Amino acid sequence: MIQRTSHARPRGGRRRRPKRSVRAGRAHKAPLVAGFTAVTALAVIGLVVTEQGRGGDGTAAAPRNDAPAAAPRSPSPSPSGSGTGSGAPPKTKAPKPTKSPDSSPSSGPSASARSGAGIPKSGPGTFTTAGAGSGTAGGGRIVTYSVSVEDGLKESAAAVAAEVDQILADPRGWTADGATGFRRVAGGTADFVVQLATPDTVDRVCGEYNLDTGGEVNCNVGRHVMVNLKRWRLATPFYAHDVPSYRALIINHEVGHFLGHGHETCAGAGKPAPAMMQQIKGLRGCVINAWPYAADGTRITGPPVP
Repeated sequence: MIQRTSHARPRGGRRRRPKRSVRAGRAHKAPLVAGFTAVTALAVIGLVVTEQGRGGDGTAAAPRNDAPAAAPRSPSPSPSGSGTGSGAPPKTKAPKPTKSPDSSPSSGPSASARSGAGIPKSGPGTFTTAGAGSGTAGGGRIVTYSVSVEDGLKESAAAVAAEVDQILADPRGWTADGATGFRRVAGGTADFVVQLATPDTVDRVCGEYNLDTGGEVNCNVGRHVMVNLKRWRLATPFYAHDVPSYRALIINHEVGHFLGHGHETCAGAGKPAPAMMQQIKGLRGCVINAWPYAADGTRITGPPVP
């Protein structure tokens, strides 16, 4: 008879571990996953805070201030009783206008005229040239010129040319040096051209030579003597009651530049302002004067302006 041997482990020996259920395994892993997630979240938050402190691009960020802003303080009164502070400037009364030496209450252009009302700001940029020409004024080197007026203006080229002729032929003008003469021509190419034009056209021509006339003033660029229509009709406050004299100043000043003369300033209180002075900016103690020479042939000049 064959005896079978039993392989059963004796009591007290090692027992096989029972297999864990899947549900039990998951239960043990859950706390580990939650802990890992929390650590990761803290790390991300720390990274975000660090980047915000750098401004996001490596530069220092401005510190945050979550406290509510304090209410602005009312400006304290100044000794004069007007408020000062960071708001609008205190209102002050405009000074009363002073009269120029040649002003009188009963003459000169009206307030509406002085403001430029009715003066066209721009024009077509085309010109009509005065014809017929003129005789020669002065002696020495003869400089030729022509006169033209922008189309569409009420001023005729012939009338403006007659006025320019008279100014350049005046014995107090540039012919008084004995070395300069002028003659107006109607055709061909003149040495320079006097052009009466609207402010925008003057700005355009002068701007081509990098001069800013701002819609207000005249200029000499190249062979162009540009006369601003606004100044021709209204003059300036100093000449408001003697517009013809200011027209003479315009021509003498700008033609003086063409002849090579630079800016000058007042030579002393009470003296006549040089024709090469920018009188539109103020007289600096001088009295108005439109001519480069006095009636006795003396040159009216002043210190040069750098």
